[in-house]
Amino acid sequence: MARMTTKSEELARLAFAEKAAVDFAEYPQHATYGDIGCGLFLAIRWGMGNDCVLVVRQDENDEAVNYQQLIRKG
Repeated sequence: MARMTTKSEELARLAFAEKAAVDFAEYPQHATYGDIGCGLFLAIRWGMGNDCVLVVRQDENDEAVNYQQLIRKG
């Protein structure tokens, strides 16, 4: 099954993931980034090395995207 998207949607998701990664790198105690609300993005610190950013849009039809090794350390 194919997933429908647009370039602007994908760029917005990536930009959000990058902002979350900066926050996670600066504040290691943070496990989530973003606000709660229908249609909004939410990022979750993810992965065995805690260096991934899992982004979900709070929408029942959205698929989560895991950006591997996006959090830069040091």
